[in-house]
Amino acid sequence: MDVTVSGVGVEAVEYSREFGAVRTQFDQEKTPASMAVIATLADVRDTDPVDLTPLHSTVDPDALDALVRVRNGTNGDIHVTFAHEGHAITVHSYGVVTITPEHELTADNHERGRDDDV
Repeated sequence: MDVTVSGVGVEAVEYSREFGAVRTQFDQEKTPASMAVIATLADVRDTDPVDLTPLHSTVDPDALDALVRVRNGTNGDIHVTFAHEGHAITVHSYGVVTITPEHELTADNHERGRDDDV
């Protein structure tokens, strides 16, 4: 089932209460990864995409799209994780964006006795 998130078509949106994460699946043939990130983050923050800090201030959108584009399957999963607007964002080469508030990740590390960065 396709849904529209901030004007971008995605296949599914899931929310994990345990991790406070939002997971979005998108069709890489139709939607560049960078657009899926922007749409999902705008939905998470309940704001218009144009009101977000430009993605290029954190990561090169063209490079992100190239790294996680559809592949022939021989490379396995390639994923890129970066911080933007107070969230940890992971984009997988199989068409998934996961966004978690950074404070959720930090709290999880402290509970496990780890203080290293995520």
